[in-house]
Amino acid sequence: MQFLNLPRLLMPRMRRKHLHSQPLPSQSTYKFDSIDDAVALFHRMVDMHPLPSIVKFTKILGMIVKMKYYATAINLYTQMESKGVAPFTVTFNILINCFCHMGQMGFAFSIMGKILKWGYRPNVVTFTMLMKGLCVNDKMLDALYIYDKMVAQRIRFDDVLYGTLINGLCKSKTGKTRAAIQLLQKMEGQLVKPNLVMYNTVVHGLCKDGHINEARVLCSKMIVQGIFPDIFTYSSLIYGLCRAGQQKEVTSLLNGYCLNNKVDKARQLFDVIIERGEQYDIINYNILMNGYCLNKNMGEARKLFHMMIERGEQPDIITYTILMHGYCLIDKVDEARKLFHVMIERGLVPDVWSYNILIKGYCKIKRVDEAMSLLEDMFLKNLVPNIITYNSIIDGLCKSRGISDAWKLVDEMHYCGQPPPDVTTYNILLESLCRIEHVDKAIALFKHLIFERSFAPNVWSYNILISGCCKNRRLDEAMNLFQHMCFKNLVPDIVTYNILLDALCNGQQLDKAIALLIYQIVGQGISPNLHTYNILINGLHKGGRPKTAQKISQYLFIRGYHPDVQTYIINELCKGGLLE
Repeated sequence: MQFLNLPRLLMPRMRRKHLHSQPLPSQSTYKFDSIDDAVALFHRMVDMHPLPSIVKFTKILGMIVKMKYYATAINLYTQMESKGVAPFTVTFNILINCFCHMGQMGFAFSIMGKILKWGYRPNVVTFTMLMKGLCVNDKMLDALYIYDKMVAQRIRFDDVLYGTLINGLCKSKTGKTRAAIQLLQKMEGQLVKPNLVMYNTVVHGLCKDGHINEARVLCSKMIVQGIFPDIFTYSSLIYGLCRAGQQKEVTSLLNGYCLNNKVDKARQLFDVIIERGEQYDIINYNILMNGYCLNKNMGEARKLFHMMIERGEQPDIITYTILMHGYCLIDKVDEARKLFHVMIERGLVPDVWSYNILIKGYCKIKRVDEAMSLLEDMFLKNLVPNIITYNSIIDGLCKSRGISDAWKLVDEMHYCGQPPPDVTTYNILLESLCRIEHVDKAIALFKHLIFERSFAPNVWSYNILISGCCKNRRLDEAMNLFQHMCFKNLVPDIVTYNILLDALCNGQQLDKAIALLIYQIVGQGISPNLHTYNILINGLHKGGRPKTAQKISQYLFIRGYHPDVQTYIINELCKGGLLE
């Protein structure tokens, strides 16, 4: 067997003699500045009487292998064995690793024979080393043969071995990515489950082979199993989608993350595309900018705005309107107005959406006169206001001036018919009346609208009136409205139930509240939220029924509805008798 020449194996006699006069360093301090130092220490140990333990020899061999001097490690092992030092499984695993890295798989398998000859049993590391060697040398049929033998002999696998085989299948020149998918499926019934690295390897392999739809299906499956994509997953998907000419799919993915409040994930995706050198158009910049604005992170939104300009993309009307919306969300309407003027100075013509953003922003901070001024400006520029424009102003009028001015505008809309009032318009009026505790007027208006204006109320309409009745301790009327709502085939939502639960608890009708939870909410398949939980648990504690509260807490817990910190503290205080 011919090995590579070893560096400075034949050392000067005086240096060898000097080394023998020094004590051995402890195992924990085996650190070498160069391969020469490691070889020198090994030679010194071989010449010692008595010989050090095999563990010490193996540790140095392992460190030499980490330096990638595989032939050196094999040669030193041969010297050690000739001195009568008996190896053990870890030593043999190191040898197998060396031969695999050198592409000498025949010698690697011969070490298996030595392991058995010495009376040892190959462990999972042994098989992983062999598997890795076969994979690196693209001998996948042999690797799969070993896998099948291991399965037949019921040898327990670990995630490293599975990962090694999956990686080899995906990188095989003969294209065995589908075999890797089958292996993932087999793992589902095993103790070792597929992890993110394994899924990423297969997703990358599928994208590389042009099987983008299968890669997307696999991503969906991993999410269902609670394993979430990372930047490497995105990178592979983007590569596959762009290669397949499906850039629109990348845009949809980016938009999906932003709309689902996952702007950090969207930014990772965005950065991956930039790093890959793919071209980004203004749509993608606008989507990510909108994500930041919805999260009220105007600092990052402005940075992205400037980055876009630096990369040669000119902001369009959508870009400016997105930023205006972001500023209005944090009540910085004057900043939004400045952008509005900048947009006009740059030759862009504001549309209805741009005006609506500003009008809604002014109404929100109760500067309705400025909102009305913008409405007049729209008419001067022949822009036709839509229902959103009018509803924003009506809501602003109700909250700042009172319902009478708002009602005049609604009448104008009704008789002019452009646009006619919709259910949201009337809900704003109903909510305004209930807010000032004019519940009778709200109910009268409700009936008038149904009979006179063909008003078709929605769930929100009923929730407004039910809430108004409950706040005025008119629970019987609230329950009648609830029944009428159901009679109209409108399905109550969790907001409806929370309003009723709160009223029942405040009225000390706790048994009815529990029945509503069990038979109406959970029984109808509606998911209680934390507000539901807090209303009922808090109500039971205040009603002097802490044990019932704990039972309800357990009932909800086993169904997957967990309390928040506030509820937990209430429960604990009651257990200790500290809350009356």
